Amino acid sequence: MLPDEVIPKSLRRSFLHKVTNSLLCLITGAFVFLYFRKYVYYFPITVESMWQIFLADINRRKNKRRVQQLYEADADTEKGSGGGKAAVRCLASVVGYREEANLFKRCMESYQGSAGLEIMLVGIDGNEAMDMEMVQIVKNVRNHPFRQHYENFTYPVILYQVYPNTINVAVKEPFGPLATRIAEEYMMEKIEKDPDCKEFTPSDFSGFDFLCSDLKEEAHRYALRKVYELALDILQQHDLLNLDRLSQSFHTICIHQPHVCKKDIMFTNFVFSLALGHAYDIEYLWTSDSDTIVFPDTLHLTIGCMAADPLVGGSCATLSIHNVEDSTIARLGSAAYWSELAITRGQTGAVDAVDCQPGPCATFKLTALEPILFTWYTQTSLGIKTVVNEDRHLTTKLLLSGWRVTFNTQALAATDTPKTLIRWLLQQLRWARATHIETFQYPEVYAIHGPILFVTAMRRFYGPLAIAVFTIRYVLTGDVVHAYSLQDLTCRIVLCTAYNYLCNRQHARMGLGFLMLSQIFYQLPLPGIIFWSTITALEGSWGTRMRNRKENQKKGNVAWENIGAISAVVWWMGVVAACVARYVVSRVLPGMEVPAMCMAAGCVVVGLYVVLLRQG
Repeated sequence: MLPDEVIPKSLRRSFLHKVTNSLLCLITGAFVFLYFRKYVYYFPITVESMWQIFLADINRRKNKRRVQQLYEADADTEKGSGGGKAAVRCLASVVGYREEANLFKRCMESYQGSAGLEIMLVGIDGNEAMDMEMVQIVKNVRNHPFRQHYENFTYPVILYQVYPNTINVAVKEPFGPLATRIAEEYMMEKIEKDPDCKEFTPSDFSGFDFLCSDLKEEAHRYALRKVYELALDILQQHDLLNLDRLSQSFHTICIHQPHVCKKDIMFTNFVFSLALGHAYDIEYLWTSDSDTIVFPDTLHLTIGCMAADPLVGGSCATLSIHNVEDSTIARLGSAAYWSELAITRGQTGAVDAVDCQPGPCATFKLTALEPILFTWYTQTSLGIKTVVNEDRHLTTKLLLSGWRVTFNTQALAATDTPKTLIRWLLQQLRWARATHIETFQYPEVYAIHGPILFVTAMRRFYGPLAIAVFTIRYVLTGDVVHAYSLQDLTCRIVLCTAYNYLCNRQHARMGLGFLMLSQIFYQLPLPGIIFWSTITALEGSWGTRMRNRKENQKKGNVAWENIGAISAVVWWMGVVAACVARYVVSRVLPGMEVPAMCMAAGCVVVGLYVVLLRQG
């Protein structure tokens, strides 16, 4: 087992530090609220966007410097050794469940030639006949020579049976439930042997956990050590701890286990990664999903920049979209990654406190991952085990431990985005639920990392709700609550579009029109999404089916299965339509606002229901 890790002294935060940051958070939050309420009479949305872009650009410039330093180090290495660049050694963990075959093949092929990658773990969340298709793809990927295109880059790739020596590992019981059971049995045994604990019974076991945090931590360490030792035994049985064997070639290990959920296959892969990392003295782990494609320099740039700072425990690359041509929704979603999501993540990246490393493109230092792994897996919220916020909570655990978490704008990975409106809305609802849990359940993270993270998190939650209140009041009364205007919204759209076009045009190449429309596409339904995700924050449903052909043939309508979520967004869009109708009609036909609002809202609500139910 890796030695018990303690937080390095440089990461520890004193009580005074936390108190100071807490006060700064409260003061900054109050200042921002009063400033926008009393002093910004004109263009408040534009002023806010200027601040967001300012922070995002600090992060972008910081990463450009990091990449430049990495390239300079590569050049020095090449001059000194006469060979290629000395990439940081790493592992990769890719997980999936019933992925579409061709997409999974592309994902597997993309890792060929990644600098520094020595072992790739592919975790399949299922062991039924339908799941074996993915297992076979890992080993028997065959393809004719082709050229992999991405925007203005072209990478020649020649592949024939990419990973013929893949080792298949069948895990009989997922490590997550196994470790949980071991920890519970360990604690019950301790309770039975302790005469001071006779009054506690299994029915109030959770209460005893709360009183005996030391015992709980001891049980967690014991359980993790047991599954770690099991992973070592399995690796030994397959002769995967042979140093001479590893030095001969790149290795791929395909792990499959009974289906539970994504979090469970991630936990199993993480335990195997810890075992392999310790055995081969590898410190960094790249993690991704079965629908995500990497490029030749993705791992090198992300991990190389991360390794230059010993206080960075996690980092993520920038996400782009590889199925942008599938539909208009996919193209708008692709543009939204740059016009909205990249700027949002860049704000906290400015202070190295990114609060979400996306599952498709996250990197971890193994010494930072090991101490938080078990508590990450067993997270609960109001007594309910969480399932769909696995990437956000893993990032939260790093931040709570004092590690820096960075967002590398220079490294790219291409993922899949929903190509229908119903799938896109359900994806946004799932992400929003995870955001709410992590935002409010762990306030200590703001005391550790300061007011920028705090203000960004509060704005992300309360901003859309405030807009909803202002909009509903305008629809009902005609009163404008704040100094928002069409001109303000237009300036915001133009400002964000101009920033992306000038600074990220080599990546954000979907056109000015889509960059502008994507902001409306993303922002308009957001209040409805935030409202419904707030009242259903603990719902653990993934929302959509997997992309496997047989999965898509299953009967059922996703829209009907999620009719509450769909209705919240649809009725909110009806309010938006009524707002627009009041604004227009009050200027051209005063006195006809109410009929116009009813007609506009009715048409939008009925139209959206028809579209979404058909797509479901």
